[in-house]
Amino acid sequence: MKLLLHIGSPKAGSSFLQTVCARSRSELAAAGIHFSVGTPHDEESMLGGRISAGNALHLARFVAEGQWHRAERWLQRAVVAAEAESCSRILLSSEWLLGSLGDQGRLIEFSKRLRQLGHESPELLLILRHPVGQFISLYKHRAKSGTVGSIDEWSETGYQLPQRLAQIRNQLEASDANLSVRAYGKASGSLEGLFFQDWLGVPVPKSASGLLVNPSLSLSELVLVRHLNAIRPSLVPYLYDRLLAVDPALKSEGPAMQAHAREVATHAVAQHADEWQHWNQLLPESERFDLPEPTGEPGPEPGELTLSSAQLAALTGLLADAARPRFMLRLFWTSRLRPALARIKRIVLPWHSRR
Repeated sequence: MKLLLHIGSPKAGSSFLQTVCARSRSELAAAGIHFSVGTPHDEESMLGGRISAGNALHLARFVAEGQWHRAERWLQRAVVAAEAESCSRILLSSEWLLGSLGDQGRLIEFSKRLRQLGHESPELLLILRHPVGQFISLYKHRAKSGTVGSIDEWSETGYQLPQRLAQIRNQLEASDANLSVRAYGKASGSLEGLFFQDWLGVPVPKSASGLLVNPSLSLSELVLVRHLNAIRPSLVPYLYDRLLAVDPALKSEGPAMQAHAREVATHAVAQHADEWQHWNQLLPESERFDLPEPTGEPGPEPGELTLSSAQLAALTGLLADAARPRFMLRLFWTSRLRPALARIKRIVLPWHSRR
């Protein structure tokens, strides 16, 4: 049995690919590829076209915690399911695997245990974005709850991707794993082409057409979310949903905020220039990045925000709704009553509460 592991990286189309795979299981199985079922939460998210942890969350957790016997049992169940479909390859996709396999030599141990179980060495796929663009996109994803500070602050404590990549790279030779590294492209069809046609060797499934997964807010919108979280955290999910619903073509983003984000990202990426250069050499020559030169310390975050009339309409609409009794009852349910019931469920039915 061949194990195919798509391990990320973050903000490089993982959720999109996982949704396509979950919606195309029968097509993949006909080509001899078994796409394992994820947790109930992740399965629902993948099928619904939302961000998810893919179909290997439990495996990633077992590996991260060094619970190798549980990881082996999980893999054996996947093998049984694959054999039931007459498949010779198992496809697992989760960004959690990037961190769990990188830590404390676990990729080496994982490969060793696969061989002991009688399986081939794992095939890994890592998709990378241009480091500067990936930094900004990753910050937008982390900051959407309003609990993360400015992009300057996050660059000091939250930008851990280069370290995780180094942990994987340092184990490659000893692990006997086969790693393919490809660059994420924004051209239509490029991502699904490199994943399905180039890596898996199968046609692109029909479900990939017209699919959009995990869009982001603008930098100015994220500043609004951050300030609202400091005042009224319970309103943050509603503001996020209202702003996310605005057509991206109708949004504005001030040049000062964009320039600042790029300045911070360029400075942070340049601090890890040696690591990025290593990965650049692993990419096909035509896909290599133009890495930034080191820069000086970035300036402070701009004090002004830029919002279009459509974005302002979304904001003022929320303010108007927040004063209505029906909305206040809904807010009480989502921020107070439902969390309390969830806590009770975790105590009374702990197994059913696990993701």
